[in-house]
Amino acid sequence: MAKKKCDKCNKEFEDFGHEHITTCMRCNRPKYTEQSGAQINLEKEHQEQQQRIEEKSVHVKSFDMPFGDMVRFMVKWSLASIPAFIILFIIFGIFFLMFGSLFF
Repeated sequence: MAKKKCDKCNKEFEDFGHEHITTCMRCNRPKYTEQSGAQINLEKEHQEQQQRIEEKSVHVKSFDMPFGDMVRFMVKWSLASIPAFIILFIIFGIFFLMFGSLFF
């Protein structure tokens, strides 16, 4: 049995001839190093794309807000939602008048 090495974690494993098992048990990456050039290029492009996404992502580690500030924020939020509800009420009223006149 031939020993093969994982591309990512460098763990060696024995190839038992199971063609359906194509990923490393440890890191879930493709096992075989005998990949075509197109597969290697696709893999590199995917890794570069993932790295660009990770560079742009934001991670919030902590969110600490005093109770008074939280209450003010919630009051402002509820007051800001009033115009949105008025606009939705007008839109639904127009649709009700249009479709209500057709069916009743």
